[in-house]
Formats: sequence, C-alpha cells, structure tokens
Amino acid sequence: MSFFRNMTLERGFIALSLLGSLALLITGVRTNSALNGIKGYLQDDVPSLANELQQLSREYSSLHKAKKGSEFLGQENVESYIRRCKDEKNAELGAISIAHNTKELDRKNAIFDHQYTIRTQNRDTTLGRRNIATFLRELEKDSQQMRVTDLTLRLKNGRLKSHEVPPDAWLFEATCTSRQKKDS
Repeated sequence: MSFFRNMTLERGFIALSLLGSLALLITGVRTNSALNGIKGYLQDDVPSLANELQQLSREYSSLHKAKKGSEFLGQENVESYIRRCKDEKNAELGAISIAHNTKELDRKNAIFDHQYTIRTQNRDTTLGRRNIATFLRELEKDSQQMRVTDLTLRLKNGRLKSHEVPPDAWLFEATCTSRQKKDS
C-alpha cells in the first residue's frame, strides 16, 4: 500500500500507461489471431470457391445461351425467327419468301433436318453485301439450331468485263438448316 500512499502524478501516468499497454497487447493478440485465421481461409478455401464460381458462371452462360437458342421448336416459330432477323439493324432485307423442306436423317432417333430457302420476295430486288452478311450473322448468332448451309450471290446484270468493278447490288438465295429431334 505504500505505492498508493506515495502516489504522485508521474507515478499515476506510469500505472495508467502500463494498464493501457496491457489492454493493447490483449487486443493486438486477438486481432492477430483473427487475421491469421482469415489468411488461412483465404489461402485454403477461396481459390477453390473462385474456381467453383467460375465454373458455375460458365455453366449458367451455356444454359442461358441454349435456352435463348432454342426459342423455336415448330416451323412457324422458325419462320418468325427468320423474319425477325431480317429486320435487324443493318440487315433490313424487306419482303422475303421462305420455302420449307424437311428431310429425315435418322428414323430410329427421329432426327430431322428442316431446310429453309430464303430469298427476296421480288426476284429483282438487290441488296448490299453488308445487309446480306448482317442478316446471315443474325440468323446464327442467337440460335444453336439454325445454321446457314448454302449461299448463292449473283449480280443482277449478269457478267462483267474483267476491268469493271461490280456494283454492291446482289441477288441472293440462302439455305438455312435447323436440325431437330421430333417429339413422339
């Protein structure tokens, strides 16, 4: 008790400093152990979680694309899909005619190729290469079923001389194929 009896202001500050440093030591040890636990978790579990998250996001993207690409199941849905693609920006084909043909590939598994021949409705309508290319790209872009299998481009005026540059005015006919399994 003689320590408290002869207590001066300086000795009080020293005692408070010792108590404060002891409290800081306890807080620092707890924080350090929590930090080491988080570092261990970060090194052990986060890489596997990140890989799993990446794999799941790829799977989601694939499933989303498949769902988006399988929007059409019947003939009329395919034709409306084709007509929607012809009106996309920079395609703008105008009036088109679509002829449908079905060919059986595998009778046992009921797999059919549905072929659609696409051309402008008016046989004299010419289009630029950019319009045709944009239309064909739009057909295949959002669908995993639809593929352009044949394309014929012809000049409206026939042959050119070897020194002439052809105008960007083409008659086109495209054949698209959609392979589908027929439901029983």
